[in-house]
Amino acid sequence: ITGPNMGGKSTAIRTAALVVVLAQVGLYVPCTSARVPIMDAVLCRVGAGDSQLRGVSTFMAEMLETAAILRTVTSNSLVIIDELGRGTATSDGFGLAWALTEHLAGKVHCFGLFATHFHELTAISERLPQVANYHVTAVTTGGQLTLLYRVQPGACDRSFGIHVAEMAQFPEKVVALAKRKAAELEDFSADAARKRVCSEEERAQGITLVREYLQRYAAL
Repeated sequence: ITGPNMGGKSTAIRTAALVVVLAQVGLYVPCTSARVPIMDAVLCRVGAGDSQLRGVSTFMAEMLETAAILRTVTSNSLVIIDELGRGTATSDGFGLAWALTEHLAGKVHCFGLFATHFHELTAISERLPQVANYHVTAVTTGGQLTLLYRVQPGACDRSFGIHVAEMAQFPEKVVALAKRKAAELEDFSADAARKRVCSEEERAQGITLVREYLQRYAAL
């Protein structure tokens, strides 16, 4: 699930997890109708936090939670992940997110909902037909962002982070500089993409390395 910040991605996936729990214990669910399979576990990686006393950074806490999911998950589990890989370099974070998604969807075949701002991750649906892309909707009118809080089929290629900064009343000069730098980065990324395209073999090797990394964490 992709889409703007504050658009409802986290709320949507957490609500789905709560619906599963409510249905499984025999309670009413907030739906007109629902077909909910029996799950053996609801496994979550949400929020952000650290433990200074234990020497665990925010990113390490995220990795430990994910490793616990990898050790526990079965094909009858529901996994919800609210962002993964934010606390490291973009390339590392994207690699981890891709490898985790491919492992859960392609190897474990569990039920899952993954909220992410890595828009490139939506391309995994081309490799794994069991993966479906959804997005939370928003419209921009005259530079103003309006969140519609609806989940619709398809991918979204923008996160509207700068629009949210405007809503938080960032100074105009800071917002203008952010827009300019974001545009420069997009141009740089486009140039880099034209200059260097990884082969399928290199891509497979990278995915294998990331998967091995996750497996080592899962064995801790």
